[in-house]
Amino acid sequence: MTPSAVNSFDAGTFRAAAPEVLKPPEEKQTADIKIRFEQMLWAEMLSHAGLEKAFTQGGGEAASAFSRYVVESIAKDLAEKHPMGLAEKVELGPEAPSTQETSA
Repeated sequence: MTPSAVNSFDAGTFRAAAPEVLKPPEEKQTADIKIRFEQMLWAEMLSHAGLEKAFTQGGGEAASAFSRYVVESIAKDLAEKHPMGLAEKVELGPEAPSTQETSA
């Protein structure tokens, strides 16, 4: 190896692993569930707002067959890029045992 080859090493060309890769599997699964939860909320809000019906107007049965997929795709994009924050308030996992004892 020549000295010029050693000096040409550039550490800036290496990237760190993506944050998703560094997370433990349980944490990644929890994050996926939270995003899916918000996606479902967005999809329901968009449907109730009339977006699904708007896509089917004038398109016949072909449009109505795929309008739900379009709404869910929009909801997925909104959940990933503009989360509402409701999923962060939801606790996932087994419930903690109650510390209060009931009198019998």
